[in-house]
Amino acid sequence: MMRALFRFERVWARAALETIYPTAASRELPLGISAFDVDSFFDDLLVRLPLLTALGLRAAIWLVALAPLFVLHRLSTIARLGATDRRVLILRLLGSQRYAVRQLVYALKATGGLLYGSSATVRGRVLHPPALPARSGGRVRLPVLASEVRRG
Repeated sequence: MMRALFRFERVWARAALETIYPTAASRELPLGISAFDVDSFFDDLLVRLPLLTALGLRAAIWLVALAPLFVLHRLSTIARLGATDRRVLILRLLGSQRYAVRQLVYALKATGGLLYGSSATVRGRVLHPPALPARSGGRVRLPVLASEVRRG
């Protein structure tokens, strides 16, 4: 079985991950995943993963890529959507009532996190973040996408 992603799958994967880990999402995390070699990361990862896991990751890419047809009712792939529509798409998929849909998207997000977190700059910002303002009571809502982090 061919393990490497096809060119169109690479485009879809980059589009999805650039939505989840965008450039300049916040002052604290200015790097986006586009600063990294996503293609080489997937090439290396898919060769090392067990077959079933590699198929699951590929299914996650296809799900996100073709979701605009079912979620946004547009004949498009994620790569052809604008940034705002991509963000809406990912958030709707993450909020899906179907467990399998949510988990495939989270698996893709976690996989991208392996690449994103491999950067010394990103790790430094995450491990030594600036002080957060004090909150008075209530729950704190953590962002799902990096673009939900308030810009400083």
